[in-house]
Amino acid sequence: MILLHTTAWLMYSIFLFAAARLTKPDITIIGVISYSLPFCITFYISIYCLHLYKEKGVLWSIASFFIVFIVMGSVGYGYIFFLLPSAGIVVYTSTKFKPFIQEALLGYVRFFAYALLYFYIRQSFKKEQALRLLQQEKSQKELENAILKHQEFKAQQEKLQFEHAFLRSQINPHFLHNTLNTLFSEAMDYSPELAENILKLSSIMRYSLEALEFESGKVLVKKELEHLQTLIDINNLRFGKSKTIEYHVEGELDGQMVPPLSFITIVENAFKYGDLKDPENPLTIRVALEKEEVYFYCRNKIKKSNMQFSSSHIGITNLEKRLDVAFKNKYEMKNRKEDNLYIFELTVKY
Repeated sequence: MILLHTTAWLMYSIFLFAAARLTKPDITIIGVISYSLPFCITFYISIYCLHLYKEKGVLWSIASFFIVFIVMGSVGYGYIFFLLPSAGIVVYTSTKFKPFIQEALLGYVRFFAYALLYFYIRQSFKKEQALRLLQQEKSQKELENAILKHQEFKAQQEKLQFEHAFLRSQINPHFLHNTLNTLFSEAMDYSPELAENILKLSSIMRYSLEALEFESGKVLVKKELEHLQTLIDINNLRFGKSKTIEYHVEGELDGQMVPPLSFITIVENAFKYGDLKDPENPLTIRVALEKEEVYFYCRNKIKKSNMQFSSSHIGITNLEKRLDVAFKNKYEMKNRKEDNLYIFELTVKY
């Protein structure tokens, strides 16, 4: 910066020297530089005062304009008419004060204007640089946040994969499936109804195990509803006529998808923890199908012995994780207790 300013003043002095040579052939470059020196000092003092203006206000700026002129005018007068002549450099041939003060005033106003222009250009560049730096920091933070979200999303996926792998390690699906098929074959000779329900159990167990293999985390609603009906049929055998249930599906299937076991997990909890013997508060299951939305509703009366039970939240927490992976920001899940009723609602949008 010092080199840049020195070069600019040197070029300015050379320009003045070349212009002055047209009217004063005997002028020297030293004389021009000596003449420009007070104005150079005035330029930098003005910039300093403008910086103080930011701290001390408008009145200081106005006062400093006159103060600097008076001080520099006095110093300049002594410099030009006493100091320079003693060094053999004559800038003015006349020693009259009035012509000097007029030229000094014009020069001071001109160089103060230069300082003002320089000051505001410099400030504009600083503001632009600060704004650019702020924008870069903002972009960097957004990038870092995006990376963190991606890492978090990846970590959730890996966690689910580990959970699925753990479940697969606990159950041998081939052994379970073969065992149920064997029981089905044996039961056919004694009770076709029992055999049929064993087959249904085999079907829903196979679906539960297959659900762990869906890499997309989604399954057709049609398939989920088929196995939901199977679950209801199995529990019909378990509860017989003592249970009360209302199950309705509205709308048309049109390729809608949900995480596997979404409905089954909730309904299974209702069978496990709900009171299904109250005709006034039946287990109510409702599925509303639209082209761009699936709505699932489940309500059951809570058994008195399970009023404080909270373990069923494990299944809901797991479902929420799978929804985050498959339908991030495209679903709404609500569960609440009203008096002695438990209500669950799930809306998935596409």
